[in-house]
Amino acid sequence: MLAAAFVPLTAEQSFRPGPPDQYPHQSNGGITIGAQAFDSFSMTKPVFGKKADLVRYGILPVLLVVQNDRKQSLDLQDIEVHLEASDGRHVIPLSPQEVPFVAIGSQRPIGQSPLSRNKKNPLDVPEITQWAFSAKMLPAGEKASGFFYFQAQIEQGMRMYISGIVERPSGKQALYFEIPF
Repeated sequence: MLAAAFVPLTAEQSFRPGPPDQYPHQSNGGITIGAQAFDSFSMTKPVFGKKADLVRYGILPVLLVVQNDRKQSLDLQDIEVHLEASDGRHVIPLSPQEVPFVAIGSQRPIGQSPLSRNKKNPLDVPEITQWAFSAKMLPAGEKASGFFYFQAQIEQGMRMYISGIVERPSGKQALYFEIPF
């Protein structure tokens, strides 16, 4: 059973995240985290459809898969994820609601509902929100997966850092994870 909620797939969307060790990954204390940058249209098309060429607009979707092999649940509410280039530059993720505004070169106007869709905007597709990482708790023995969206391109030596994972009910913080791309 997956902790992340997924919507039914269309015929075009046959993507199913694999186990974390199928991707570049790190294991620590009964937690395994895998991450894969989807840095080409051929990789994003099965997930987001042929309309949303995220890479063309400078959006790097990164799949994160978390497997909890501990005996306790994991609290993911305060998970922090960022990319770091080899020269020390940091990139934090965009919210799924911000992604469509990259294509039109502006920020969301104040008061605009994230539910309103713009059919002319190639990044205004529901799959971006549907596939976003949204797990808040991860029961023992289960996995959660989803995408984080960065306004970045893959560079040699780039790494993803993941922190803020807390074991419940003890409140013990897991060590941070570092995954090279």
